[in-house]
Amino acid sequence: MTLNTVSSFFGLLYGSIQEFIFTNLAGPILYRLDLMSWAEDVYDGIDWFLFGCIQILLIVLVLRTWERLQPAESQARFSKASISDVIYTLFHRLGIFHGLIFICLSGFFFELDSFLHDFRFDRLNVEGWWPGITSVPWISFLIYLILLDFVDYIYHRASHHFNWWWQLHALHHSQRVMTAWSDNRNHILDDILRALVFAFFALLIGVTPSQFIFLVVLSQFIQSWQHANIRVDLGWAKYLLVSPIFHRMHHAVGYGYEAAGKPGVLGGCNFGVLFPWWDMIFSTAIFTTEACPTGVEDLQLSDNLLLQQWQTLCNAMQKLKNSPVFSYSKDHEISK
Repeated sequence: MTLNTVSSFFGLLYGSIQEFIFTNLAGPILYRLDLMSWAEDVYDGIDWFLFGCIQILLIVLVLRTWERLQPAESQARFSKASISDVIYTLFHRLGIFHGLIFICLSGFFFELDSFLHDFRFDRLNVEGWWPGITSVPWISFLIYLILLDFVDYIYHRASHHFNWWWQLHALHHSQRVMTAWSDNRNHILDDILRALVFAFFALLIGVTPSQFIFLVVLSQFIQSWQHANIRVDLGWAKYLLVSPIFHRMHHAVGYGYEAAGKPGVLGGCNFGVLFPWWDMIFSTAIFTTEACPTGVEDLQLSDNLLLQQWQTLCNAMQKLKNSPVFSYSKDHEISK
């Protein structure tokens, strides 16, 4: 049995499952609600759901097993603190979040694309950079992955720099029992903002919808691995891909988000999402083999998902209210 035969079999199986779900579940619901104009978008949205199911299956069977065989630290098999992380993961990976984002933002990005076109702005389409080379699908895909990872690096550093933003992002850092489920433990406002930024730059550089879903899915699963409670030595490859130990230092209590002794670093170290190159270039990389405890000192959040969202929102609003910009505006109004 050849590789092509195997890939063809799974491709046909995947297509059959997608068709079955649409024909027997999604299609009839759209028909009854008189929403058949959404049929094509919903059919494409089933891709998010199916790829999410594959990711969750891999997290359970591969990453969670790996955690038990090669743990970075001793943990209970499943802690109470991890329940909310599982819910966050299901929400993000099964297409719920991306589906809502698509419904809310698809019109906006269509108008933006039309606006740019009216001004004769050509998107920075990677395929046209070097015809015959960058037009090769796997090469353009890799370039898109690298460019968007750089955007993620800048975004990540910014979320540590501004105090109000850090209060939202601190929810992600607050987990003291980090596992493969912990990647999507974020505040919904932070997630929406990141989705906006990511989608905008993807649109700007000409990422197609079919490439976009693979970019997101691949990045998501790698990040699940990076958050897993795994001690693994990549050897020289640690300079090519962010490892669980490298990223764990970013989550280290009193260090990963503060990085004492690193002047000029915007509140932390090891910001790289997929690749450590940006940390190496901007001197924010710390390579270590130590599995440090994770969490945020002096931050106690509820294990309840909704309460977590509310607590961190209140913290962010308080910091924003006390920020210099807000204080200046208030003083300016009083002086007037």
